[in-house]
Amino acid sequence: MKARGLSLGIKIFLGTALVVVAVLGVTLAVTARSATRAADDSVNRVLGAAREAALAQLNGRADALLKAAEVFAGNAEFRSIVRGRELNNNLDQSIVAVEQIGADWVQIVDAEGMRLAKSDEPGAAMISLAGSPAIGSALEDTPVTAFGVSGDTMLVQIAVSPVADDRQVFGALMAARAVDGALAAEIKQQAATDLEVVFYLLDENDVPMVVGSTLGGRTELAEVLALSARTAAEDTVVGVTSEVELDGIHYVGMGGELSSAGGAPLGGFVILRNRDAEFAVFNQLQRTILLSGALGILFAGLLSLLVAKWVTRPVGKLVEATRRATDGDYDATITATSNDEIGVLARAFRGMLADLREKQQLVEFLSASDQAKTVQLRTLSATSEQRLAEGGIAPGQTFAGRYEVKDLLGVGGMGMVFKAVDRELGETIAIKTLKADFLASDPTALERFKSEIRLARRISHRNVVRTHDIGEQGGVYYITMEYVDGTSLKELIRARGRLPLHITLSVGKQLARALEVAHEQGIIHRDIKPANMVVEPDGVLKVMDFGIARMAVRAGQEGVTQAGMIIGTPECMAPEQVTGADVDQRADIYAAGCVLYECLTGRPPLTADNSYQLVAKLLEEMPEPPRSLNAEVPAALDALIMRMLAKDPAGRPQTALALHDALERIG
Repeated sequence: MKARGLSLGIKIFLGTALVVVAVLGVTLAVTARSATRAADDSVNRVLGAAREAALAQLNGRADALLKAAEVFAGNAEFRSIVRGRELNNNLDQSIVAVEQIGADWVQIVDAEGMRLAKSDEPGAAMISLAGSPAIGSALEDTPVTAFGVSGDTMLVQIAVSPVADDRQVFGALMAARAVDGALAAEIKQQAATDLEVVFYLLDENDVPMVVGSTLGGRTELAEVLALSARTAAEDTVVGVTSEVELDGIHYVGMGGELSSAGGAPLGGFVILRNRDAEFAVFNQLQRTILLSGALGILFAGLLSLLVAKWVTRPVGKLVEATRRATDGDYDATITATSNDEIGVLARAFRGMLADLREKQQLVEFLSASDQAKTVQLRTLSATSEQRLAEGGIAPGQTFAGRYEVKDLLGVGGMGMVFKAVDRELGETIAIKTLKADFLASDPTALERFKSEIRLARRISHRNVVRTHDIGEQGGVYYITMEYVDGTSLKELIRARGRLPLHITLSVGKQLARALEVAHEQGIIHRDIKPANMVVEPDGVLKVMDFGIARMAVRAGQEGVTQAGMIIGTPECMAPEQVTGADVDQRADIYAAGCVLYECLTGRPPLTADNSYQLVAKLLEEMPEPPRSLNAEVPAALDALIMRMLAKDPAGRPQTALALHDALERIG
């Protein structure tokens, strides 16, 4: 293997931009690391202190609200009114309480927890609130402060005071103040630094929504709500910081949870700190460094132009060859032979032009052929019609609830192949079914059928027919696969007798690529033959029917195929496959040799009147060299095909890649 030269980028910038970029990168990395650590520490300290201050402010607000409520509830006249349960008088008292306590609304309940009045709802129904943990605690003579929800959209801070004398509790007074933008502004004003505050409420689906913010009502605040805090027991609070971007500004947030008297989370708050502000000094330094680095790189770039002139000269030739190829001229001469990326690109481009020339010749050959463009069409016999009826699938029907069956494409040993339209995807596909009698006669058939989809789906290559899915309908097992609209290689040979040399080489190379991809996955086709290959109108060869493929089985392992059971087409079977011995990818190499032989001569390497005679010939006789039947076959290709047909697998090309390279050297 030749050593690769320096890459194009290294040739251009070596000795110029490399030093500048390295120094710039190291400087920025060290500076950024130090600045980031300092900024993060500062932000976390500020947020932690601000959060504690916010919690203290909320607690102070709750205590003040509770004290005011207790003072009002201790009034003897008020206790008498609550004891008398007079609705109108209690409503008046709730309105007076709002003014004296400084609450947004007040509601009063009796000793049984029945609501007597609500200041902001004069017509509020007299319902039981005894199930509320806050009301329940107050009726047991225990004052409560907590958070609550009003009207499903408002988060409130509540204080509940018992209405009682020394001997008896007559009811409870609940005072509430809204948690809104005004409260957020108060907390922000009390902060020692520039912070933003957001309060949110959890709806019935635990989806947070903003109820108060110093950032306004922008839709981006939904991202902020993901920064909700975690709280521990009692007064110990553990802050969790997260980052969010709003209007191009990066914020770091730390928050807290707001709970009901029963401990259920109702919402929370998030305190945000502008992280970019902490990086102001570093950003200025960074801009200075970047400007200096940019000037250095510019200078390096000017020097690099001198180097680039002689480095990129071969690229210009490749560009010109590309333009010619775009116009349909694939005969451009590419002379670059270096070992760097340009040389690698030149060699790849030469190979691509060769492939395009072969494809063009194949397309022209197909265009000159009068063959039909349908793959493996067969005339329906009475037996086939009976199978259609038994299988429950026939042209004109809808199969499995989604496939509109159009035509029968073929009848094989395992089942039938249909052309259909997938109504859900709007694509034309092929459906392959497994015969019921095949299942009944062979207990391993269903397992092989399932293996087909598992194996075939692992292969993704333009020269292999794609397999989509597996299913079962009415006892009929089927797979769906890519529909190929092209000409069967078998029909092409049958119509032309034999194929030109350049067409055969194109077929062989594309077949080798398909086998290379399958063998890399450990998959052996086991039934390579002209009938299992289709040439599309654009010259692309497709290998079909991996239905009897299986994983390469190491010696001593048990496969799906029964002992002594022959899988494959005898005319293209390797001798070791006929005898039931373990096979590997070299069995497909043998079959590929049979395909090339038939393309060049118009007939298989060996023929006989029946399968038994054919098997005997496969084990004992060597076919005539293809050159003896077609004088146009080059000696090198003749020798390669005879190597591929060797009885001993060790005498054949050992891999599909080796086969492709050998064909590439021939032409």
